[in-house]
Amino acid sequence: MDKDRLILEYCRLLANEPISPASIHKAISETAPEFHLKRLIWDITEAEKFMPDSRERVITVFDGLEEGEEPGEPLTFKYRIEDEGIVTAKIFPGTVEWTLEEKEMMEIIGYITFFYAAKVRFAEMIKKGALTQFLTGLPNSGGFIVRAREYLRLDKLKKYNSFYFNLRGFGMISRRYGLREGDNIIVRYAKKLKEFLLPDEVLGHLGGDNFVALVKKERLKEFLDYTSCIMIKAYRNDAEFTVRIMARLGVYEIPDDFHNIGEVIGLPAVALGVARNVTHEPVVFVSEEMLKRVNWQKQIEQMFSPAIRNEEFEVYYQPKVDSRTNELVGAEALVRWFHDGQMIAPGDFIPPLEREGGVALLDFYVLRHVCADIRHWIDEGIEPVPVSVNFSRRDLTNPDLAMQIDEIIRTFGIDRKYIQIEVTETINARENSMMIDFLNRLWELKISTAIDDFGSGFSSLGTLRNFKVSVLKIDRSFINNDVLTERDEIILTDIIHMARNLGIAVITEGVERKDQLEFVNKVGCYMIQGFYYDRPLPKLKFKERLIKRIY
Repeated sequence: MDKDRLILEYCRLLANEPISPASIHKAISETAPEFHLKRLIWDITEAEKFMPDSRERVITVFDGLEEGEEPGEPLTFKYRIEDEGIVTAKIFPGTVEWTLEEKEMMEIIGYITFFYAAKVRFAEMIKKGALTQFLTGLPNSGGFIVRAREYLRLDKLKKYNSFYFNLRGFGMISRRYGLREGDNIIVRYAKKLKEFLLPDEVLGHLGGDNFVALVKKERLKEFLDYTSCIMIKAYRNDAEFTVRIMARLGVYEIPDDFHNIGEVIGLPAVALGVARNVTHEPVVFVSEEMLKRVNWQKQIEQMFSPAIRNEEFEVYYQPKVDSRTNELVGAEALVRWFHDGQMIAPGDFIPPLEREGGVALLDFYVLRHVCADIRHWIDEGIEPVPVSVNFSRRDLTNPDLAMQIDEIIRTFGIDRKYIQIEVTETINARENSMMIDFLNRLWELKISTAIDDFGSGFSSLGTLRNFKVSVLKIDRSFINNDVLTERDEIILTDIIHMARNLGIAVITEGVERKDQLEFVNKVGCYMIQGFYYDRPLPKLKFKERLIKRIY
């Protein structure tokens, strides 16, 4: 018996078919037909997951016994699978007993089989893991798309609505019960949703509190009613509580002619964004107008890189004025995009660039142009004013952001006092940590910083405590009312008082009317930005304001 040849032949045969007891028996029989196997039994009573193709706990793969014939003593192999018990294989000889040579050969074959089956199982686990969200075990975005693509292939997808949803106020729930219990609440929530869905409906978990689902169209109302409020158990300090979980959903009614599989997630995600940021409703359906906007945003993304190269973006400057002297004391750099003779509104191009990350390129583009303009004014003998340049929260993931900003300022040889970096406060814990680090680095570099839209979020007092900033920009919402009340006055007075005690300057943006100006002056804010004094101006017009100085 040529053992090496038999082993190679066995491995080749085993590799050509999906691993299963039947394929193992076939490979053994074809490798060494002289063994005259009578029976091959796999006992997976204690390890059901070892062979995915197996459906029975005890499998007789091959039975070559004649009526009344008894097989010889089997060779028995036991393999322990971590956390899943033991797999037992029994191979019966065709004669009364195995020869020593046959025993040795079958033992080698047995261990080769085990290792090969374990390798296949491991590969299947990796493949499944790549398509599964680790916390809930539900399909992740990739797994969800795989299921949706299969339904599309079977012409079944048009029978479903696609949902993208997240949990309203879950950040507060997580803070109240802690991150670990927050994860447990997500798991319990996912389990309840899974139990609600039919076997051929699909639930996916994209991470955090973001979910997707394919639900049959006739069950739309039922699903929306169910997700409007689900009661979940929560635990803290050994005490049990009940938490009301309400979802906010984007809904896409999949049409008969649907073909772009990525849109099964993308379009309801757009509707969810509208629900969260525009309408503030619990449910928003994808509409024709929304689809047109999505197509336009895709065009924006495609046009952006050439526009940067061709310098289609222009920096405009909105003056900041000291209302006590009507003197120009600063400006904010704002960007305008001119394409084929038309101006594209910032509201059209900033959101998709924020989402796709292109905004980082634009922020640096604006900073370089501002520094170049300041250098030019200095060279002409015109005294500049400090200019604030906005940087998106998306930029914070760049660990070298502060150093790169400083390098650009130094490249143009201008004093750091002429540049101020403006960011918007955040309630996201991870972004908040990165923001603190970024502002601390700028502080060390002696680069002035400002917090934009102060008071529009929920973390304003924490911002005053944690952030090293030079300026607070009071959000326009504080003065946007037709009638400014005593309550508005008390709130603004306290903000300004706290800021000044901390050595932080205050500016109010969005001042358009005389009564608004008088109001913010009354509460002690004299730095003003808004249409009352000036609109954003192109470079040459702003240069005239620099020269004139007084309004």
